[in-house]
This record gives sequence, structure tokens and C-alpha cells, in this order.
Amino acid sequence: MHEQPQPHPAFEADYDRFWRRYRSESAEVQELDTIEKLGELAPGMRVLDLACGFGRIANGLAARGCTVVGIDSSKHLLDIARQEGDPATTYLLGDMRNPQVDEDFDVVLVWSTSLGYYGEKDDEATLSAALRALKPGGRLLVESRHWDRFGRTFDSFTEKSHGDDVLREWHSYDPLLGRQLTEQEVVVEGRSTRRSYHVRRYGIPELRSLVLRLGYDEVSAHDERGQPLTPTSERAVLRARRPLAGDERQD
Repeated sequence: MHEQPQPHPAFEADYDRFWRRYRSESAEVQELDTIEKLGELAPGMRVLDLACGFGRIANGLAARGCTVVGIDSSKHLLDIARQEGDPATTYLLGDMRNPQVDEDFDVVLVWSTSLGYYGEKDDEATLSAALRALKPGGRLLVESRHWDRFGRTFDSFTEKSHGDDVLREWHSYDPLLGRQLTEQEVVVEGRSTRRSYHVRRYGIPELRSLVLRLGYDEVSAHDERGQPLTPTSERAVLRARRPLAGDERQD
């Protein structure tokens, strides 16, 4: 029997309150276009969305004809995803580091800076699980802020609001460990809650080395439109392939 997954503190019940409006409708369409392009998706193909949250991407891909399975550790966010999504989309309460799914997906997504909230060994476990879930020739897509650009314009304080509710965050960065520490204050209905967490900020060269070591091949880097990554790109997408049968490296 598997243990009940625990949501990360950064993605508790008020996460959707502040972040569901983070992307405009046109930006979400662009994201879906990019996923279709880099994943070489067609209707009927199978997609696994790890850390799917409230189903923003999973529901969008399902509407375009893909068969989607979304996994998240937050029951609250999954309830929203189910309420707003296609009934044919499967949502599972689970851990992205050890998803309990079959192994026949065309594309596995680790989208919207979902990697890095646990330890480095946990990130390796997530990417290894994604490799197992892919069919030979299937694609992994890992999307996040482009740290080469973001690191040069690092904000030590950010604030978001929704009506009278406020999310305040104080950020610091350890360049030796490549880790961002965030101290967070959430004010909802006049009640203040404080918590802290850290995020491992991977550069694309680090991710490339990691996925190659884990057994992927055909690694490439792209921007938010699916074009080749540049130093000024705002978002970064690393694409990698599970080798075709017979192409696996022999140790």
C-alpha cells in the first residue's frame, strides 16, 4: 500500500487563488502550441503531466484530442482540475517522484517550474520515473524560467494579490548550491500565514548532463515558442527522448 502523498508547502490550498490568473489566455494557447510542436503530438497520443496542479495544461491538451493523465500530490488542486476539465482526462493523487502509471506515454511533461522543490535525488527520481513511463522514442519536456536570464534580473521581493488577499515573497539565492530560498507570507481573509521553502534552480547545461546520465538521448533546448533557446529567452524547455529499442547505451 502506497503512502498518501503530501503536497509541497508552496502548493497548498491558496496556490490556485494567486496563480490561476498568472498566464493570460493567449499565453496558455502559446504554451499548448509549444508542447504540441516539441512533443510532436497528434490527436489520440498519450501524455503524462507530472505535478499537473489544477489541470491548466492537462485540460488544454485533452481539448486538443490528446489522452492525458495528470498526477499531483494536492487533492485540492486535483478537485479543481476535475471540475473544470474533460471527463475523459484521468487525474490521480500521487507523487511525481514515483507515479503509479503504466509505461506507454508519447510525452511526459514536467512543466511550469515543477522540478526542484525537493532534493536533487528526488529530481533524479522524477526524471527516471518519466523515462520509464515513456514509450521508446517518446519525449520528455521540462519547462521552467530560463535561469541564465532570470538570474541576471533576480527580484528579492514579489507580491501578488487577489481582491483583498495578498501573497508576499522574499527571495534569496545561493549561487554555490544553485538554490533559491523563499520566505512567504499569505494573507487570506485577514489571516496571515508564513512559511518557507527552497527551489533548486537548474541551468539548461545541468539538466542536459543529468538527463543524458539517466539514459535519455537527443537532448535539445528551446524557448517558450519552441524556437532554439537564446540568452534572452524568458522561459526554457529542455526536450529529451527515450531511446528507441536497440539504441539504449550498453554499460
